[in-house]
Amino acid sequence: LKPNGANVLVTEENKKEYVHLVCQMRMTGAIRKQLAAFLEGFYEIIPKRLISIFTEQELELLISGLPTIDIDDLKANTEYHKYQGNSIQIQWFWRALRSFDQADRAKFLQFVTGTSKVPLQGFGALEGMNGIQKF
Repeated sequence: LKPNGANVLVTEENKKEYVHLVCQMRMTGAIRKQLAAFLEGFYEIIPKRLISIFTEQELELLISGLPTIDIDDLKANTEYHKYQGNSIQIQWFWRALRSFDQADRAKFLQFVTGTSKVPLQGFGALEGMNGIQKF
């Protein structure tokens, strides 16, 4: 934990320093390699020089996506195969989806896309395995 620390007895006077060093080691030192790998990937998404211009709320939106699911945006970015937008089955689908609360909409989105959040730019930016594609 510190140079020659194995030979230092923990006392009332130095226990605060000892606890601080143990916490520091367990929270950062023990996972230094994993943390470095995480940060390397994170900085590929958001360059290190740009981090300071964002608030924590903005970073959360950039990383996690929008917290609410806009059905009109989803509908505008949906393609129909073997159906038309005015088909009764499609109307039933949209009526059912609009009746869902945000939690159920997130579960639906998780089921059909693998993520429960909408990209920051909306459903038009939703990416599949072949790049950006309509829902």
